[in-house]
Amino acid sequence: MPKDRVHVVKRSNGWAVRRQGASKASGVFRNQRDARNAAENYRNKGSDVIIHKSDGSIHRWRKGK
Repeated sequence: MPKDRVHVVKRSNGWAVRRQGASKASGVFRNQRDARNAAENYRNKGSDVIIHKSDGSIHRWRKGK
């Protein structure tokens, strides 16, 4: 069974944490650091976390625990 993936992406109103395939973000944060911290909760539950740069390219891919 494939792992869930969670993306940290730049939005016009901040940084969003969004599960892959979801239509809405799980949360929107003022800065990338806060969004990464929120995404870490998903990583601890086994999901991969993909952190994007502000231009949309992948900065880091963290495998789930």
